[in-house]
Amino acid sequence: MSEVSVVPSYPVSPGQPGGGGTATQEQRKTISLPEECRNVFITYSVDTAREMFTFVKFLIDQGFKPAIDIFDNPVRRMDINKWMDTYLKDKSVLIIVAISPKYKADVEGYGEDEHGLHTKYIHTQIQNEFIQQHCLNFRLVPVLFPTATKRHVPAWLQSTRIYRWPQDTQDLVLRLLREERYIAPSLGKEMTLSIRPL
Repeated sequence: MSEVSVVPSYPVSPGQPGGGGTATQEQRKTISLPEECRNVFITYSVDTAREMFTFVKFLIDQGFKPAIDIFDNPVRRMDINKWMDTYLKDKSVLIIVAISPKYKADVEGYGEDEHGLHTKYIHTQIQNEFIQQHCLNFRLVPVLFPTATKRHVPAWLQSTRIYRWPQDTQDLVLRLLREERYIAPSLGKEMTLSIRPL
C-alpha cells in the first residue's frame, strides 16, 4: 500500500503538522485540478471569524479559491441568499463546514443574529442535499476548529470524515484535491488453480 502526501507550499518544521518524518517509499504525483474544481465555499459561525483569515490564506496558498462572506464584495452588491445559492447549487464546489460551539447553537437554535440565520439557512440546504443523496457525502467537508469537539458536529454529519484544523492539513488538502490518502497496490498476475481429484 502506498501513502500519498502533500508537499506544502510553505516551509514546515518537524514539530508542525505536516512536517518531519521521512517516507521510505515516497510517491510524488502532480495533480492538475480544473479551475472550476478549485472553488470551495465556507460556512461558519461568528466565533470562528478570526481564525477564518488564517484558514482562507492557507487554502489560497494551496491553490484553492475560497468563497466566504467576509471577503466577497459581490455579497454587498447582491442579495446574500442569491450569492450563497450560486455556490450551494454548483455541484463542482466543495463545501467546508467550519464546526464550532456557536455553529452548533446556530443550526440547532433559532439564530440570534443575521449571520446565524444565514448559517442555519446553509445548514438546511446542505442537509437536504445530503438526504437527497441517500446519506452519501460527495461535497461536504466538516472541519473542527480549535474550540470545537466532535459533539459540536451535527448528528447527521458525524458519519462522514471529520478534519481538525490545523492538525489535519495534509488530509484536508487531499480531500479538497479529491485524492485518496492511501493507494492500494495493484494486483499481481492472475493465479491459475489446478484441481486434481484425490
